Amino acid sequence: MSDAAAKAVSSKTEDAETSVVETSGGEPASVPELPGQLTFGWGDMAASGKSRKSGRGKKSKSAKQDASSTARESKRTSGKRKNKKTIKPKPVKTAKPAARKASQKSKAKQGAAAKLSRVAEKSQPISAASEVISSEQAAPKSSRSKPVDETAISAKQSQKTTDAGTKTSTRTVKKKKKPDRKATTKVAAVQVASVRKTDTASVGVSDQPRKGVSAKPKAVSSVACHADSVDSLNLKWGAKLPSVGFGFWKVDQHQTAQICYDAIRVGYRHLDCACDYGNEKEVGEGIQQAIKDGLVDREDLWITSKLWNTYHSPEHVRMACEKSLADLQLDYLDLYLIHFPLAQRYVPIETRYPPGWFFDPEVASPVIEEARVPVQETWQAMEELTKEGLVRNIGICNFGTSQIRDLLTYAHIRPAVLQVETHPRLTQSKLLRYCQQEKIAYTSFSPLGAQSYYSLSMAEQSESLLEHSVVKTIAGQVQRTAAQVLLRWGVQRGTAVIPKTSSIDRMVENIRVFDFQLSAEQMQQLDGLDKGRRFNDPGDFGEAVFNTYLPIYE
Repeated sequence: MSDAAAKAVSSKTEDAETSVVETSGGEPASVPELPGQLTFGWGDMAASGKSRKSGRGKKSKSAKQDASSTARESKRTSGKRKNKKTIKPKPVKTAKPAARKASQKSKAKQGAAAKLSRVAEKSQPISAASEVISSEQAAPKSSRSKPVDETAISAKQSQKTTDAGTKTSTRTVKKKKKPDRKATTKVAAVQVASVRKTDTASVGVSDQPRKGVSAKPKAVSSVACHADSVDSLNLKWGAKLPSVGFGFWKVDQHQTAQICYDAIRVGYRHLDCACDYGNEKEVGEGIQQAIKDGLVDREDLWITSKLWNTYHSPEHVRMACEKSLADLQLDYLDLYLIHFPLAQRYVPIETRYPPGWFFDPEVASPVIEEARVPVQETWQAMEELTKEGLVRNIGICNFGTSQIRDLLTYAHIRPAVLQVETHPRLTQSKLLRYCQQEKIAYTSFSPLGAQSYYSLSMAEQSESLLEHSVVKTIAGQVQRTAAQVLLRWGVQRGTAVIPKTSSIDRMVENIRVFDFQLSAEQMQQLDGLDKGRRFNDPGDFGEAVFNTYLPIYE
């Protein structure tokens, strides 16, 4: 082959390569990412171009070799170009994109319409529009030759209607899966009520029928929860103490778990317990059952317990608190009180629990043995309980103004609550006023007066406030029971009250004291019944019952 022929072949080859590598705009074409693309073909072309560029202006060793090499290269390049034309999908992709998208949308719409049709067939027909969709899907393509506008309108209307039906169906399923809390509580209460009944035969003396109650006893299953109606006392540190609680002093141990459960079901959230009551384990069972049945969460409850007299030494305070927590099956107490400003000789838990008043009840003449432990040391150990998270609030019980004043001189954490005996026969007006001045919440135990002390021979039937003419007259005026009047008097003075009963009807009666008020004149009449009559006084029962003189209030 001559030089001219070789040059001509080389020129043609360069033109062919240029048509492949360059686009119509004259810029190098990007390598397309195609399935099965042989990338080495583009690399060969790049290498060939590079060799030609570097060989320009130089003489070839053999013209024949150059010509044959150029011919073979041209032939290979043209073959690659043919192959690229057959496998290159870009022209196919860009040829009719609108038609392809329209086809995909059409298929998607047909699939959606078929799905909507199946949903409509399973449920009741919602509207005539869904029937239009079904008929269109069932008909052959030839019969679905409606104008575009009418078809779009029909499909749009039917889709809206079916979507509305689908949303309604979804909401119904969600309600079945996640019922509201109130409905669950009500169902649980009815189920439990059907298998649990209160043993009215073993009701204590204080639970005998009260005069003035005209309403018939309600069925257990019809009892409503009154928790939302109960007011609260705001404590200094922001906590809220429910104004009506349930006391477990003198509640029979065998009935305690059921009574606790019923009290929570009625709406009591403030439960007043103590080591000395001897029933904290059963209270814990009632609490856990109520939580398990969905009546409450732990955070809904206010649980109070008390440090007994034998555990006043600092090294025994935490142990006593942990024992109460274990019995109640709780991680913390909302309030922990020093039960009496009186320290007794230590009795190990392994020896006797609860330890009671006697140091050794087995001796011929048992007595109460005191221990010389300052209240300051006991209080400092109580403060440590709050720092360790075992209790959230600490307070005192059966303290007077002088004892509180002394405690405030050394307390790093002030007492949140004082609990003392209070009723119209023992109004404790000065003590209440002092606590309000010092921002100490006030809880009244024995708010009905003598009721709880008949069985202990510590009160006479003639001392009953429920039978007092003034109380009964006011009860008639406000159309409430005598018990409700006494509890309302305590709440209206700004104190919390903790009555107790084993009757569900009385539970309801005692907690329903927030939908009426006593007039100023009626409050004064009840205040006028004050005789300073204290039923729970160690200075009295200590000597009479435990052979030990223990005055603490004088």
